[in-house]
Amino acid sequence: MSTRIRNRHLAAFGVAWVGLFFVLPLVFLVPESLALGTGQPFQAYNRVFDSLYIDAFVRSFLYAAATTVLTLLLAYVLSYYLSFGSRRIRLALTLVVVPLWIAYIVRYFGLLLFFSPAGPLATYTGLEVDLLFTTPAVIIGLMNVYLPFAVLPIYNSLNSIDTELLDASRILGAGRWRTIASIVVPLSLPGVVAAGLIVFILAAGSFLGPAVLGGPGQKMVANYIAQAFLDNYNIQFASALAVVYTIILLGLLGIFNAVADLEEVLGGI
Repeated sequence: MSTRIRNRHLAAFGVAWVGLFFVLPLVFLVPESLALGTGQPFQAYNRVFDSLYIDAFVRSFLYAAATTVLTLLLAYVLSYYLSFGSRRIRLALTLVVVPLWIAYIVRYFGLLLFFSPAGPLATYTGLEVDLLFTTPAVIIGLMNVYLPFAVLPIYNSLNSIDTELLDASRILGAGRWRTIASIVVPLSLPGVVAAGLIVFILAAGSFLGPAVLGGPGQKMVANYIAQAFLDNYNIQFASALAVVYTIILLGLLGIFNAVADLEEVLGGI
């Protein structure tokens, strides 16, 4: 099998899979959003740029940015502990990975119950936090769901650092924080960038987070797309929202790539 199946065959299979089930459906959205046979090809796009939906786009990417920053901070601390401070690495990694086996809807409803006035937080501590159906609740929910996606690439980068470099830094007189700033952080940057991209993309397109933990003022683009398609069965408008969202997301990723040079940074993973 190893002589018959080569790397180019695996790469071709991956490209074909992505093209068939990701790129092709997105391409089909464009003519669907234009509604070419109706005589009003840009009617759906005119509606997309209504202030209600512009606010949803801005809200989606702001929530994603806030979730990414906070998740990376928490994930870096946890990954550093797993790499350099934990003696039971397998157990700790298992605790990080296990949440991925639980459906998103279950985890979001778990937070909904936890923060509810009759939930365990209020029952056992007496604290009644007014978080439900607010922006902080949505961001906390997104962080909770996407944290494992940030921990794993950062842990991989930290775990690949040669410990002799850390020992040399200490021998030369650098303290713990100087070593972290000068050695650990720069060498773990590829994992941080990869984690940030994953969390940002997933958070920006989240549907369940604002649907379960947010209110009408926390709706994101995915919620309006689902509402347009599932509730109103307005396929043209839902497609237009999806196309504009995809263009904005790709544009942001292109800007980030121009600044950070993703190929060079991620090549270190």
